[in-house]
Amino acid sequence: MQTFACRLTVSNETIRLVALDVDGTVLLPDGSIAPSTVAAVTAARLAGVHVVLASSRGPVALEHIADALDLRCEWFVGYQGALVAREHEAALDVLQETRIESAAAREVEDRAMAVGLSVGRYLGSRWLVRELTDAIRHEASTTGERPTVSTAEEADADAQPHKLMVIADGERQLAALAELADALPAAVTGTLSHPFYLEVTAAGVDKGSGILPLAERLCIPVEAIAAVGDGRNDIGMFTSVGHPVAMGQSAPEVRAAASWVTSSVTEDGVARALHHLGVLDGRR
Repeated sequence: MQTFACRLTVSNETIRLVALDVDGTVLLPDGSIAPSTVAAVTAARLAGVHVVLASSRGPVALEHIADALDLRCEWFVGYQGALVAREHEAALDVLQETRIESAAAREVEDRAMAVGLSVGRYLGSRWLVRELTDAIRHEASTTGERPTVSTAEEADADAQPHKLMVIADGERQLAALAELADALPAAVTGTLSHPFYLEVTAAGVDKGSGILPLAERLCIPVEAIAAVGDGRNDIGMFTSVGHPVAMGQSAPEVRAAASWVTSSVTEDGVARALHHLGVLDGRR
């Protein structure tokens, strides 16, 4: 990873970067984006504030969201922090990436499939699955990604993944998902981003570990960074920034990790957060 020397003279009261979680924060329950969110993000950027999507999603699943917010060529934190990149000339300009060891990835996949869970590995813009299950098809219809069926041997020979995602197909599989999450190899970290979704990355990776190198690249101190999110997988990001904001519908432990709680995603939560943070006119 490249290092950048910065002279940080920005006041702690001036927020220069806002990281936005996607599902449950930018996206409404139906997958759309509230007009108030679009307007607030536009105003923040016009005020000179960097706005970054920070998600467990990868580059393909973030494309249409970035397009709607005019962030297509901006930096993003993807795969729960395992990939920090931006689109450049139809390719990815990677600032930092952390991949899962092949042996650990295969162990998680084998154990997930043995108990009937759906699992896939993400490598850059690709999504490799061993089996095209109903849960995988549903995820593809939601995110717009196209899974490629690949044997374990083909996947191992390809490249180490940025992320594995294990999906429970309904409540009947939730116990198996929880058991897997509690007994993962030491080389990986698992986070339940949703009751039915277990996101698996290399040990120590979270959205916060993705935000920090980007802040260094942009010469922005952590005191000048805000983050808005609603899930347990946002807590690592909250502990890495100066101004963590929880969405109104967040679980108690997420709200407790924040310095302020905005309204819910269906009640203009992002727009209210950006107004509270003072980034729409460059002041706090």
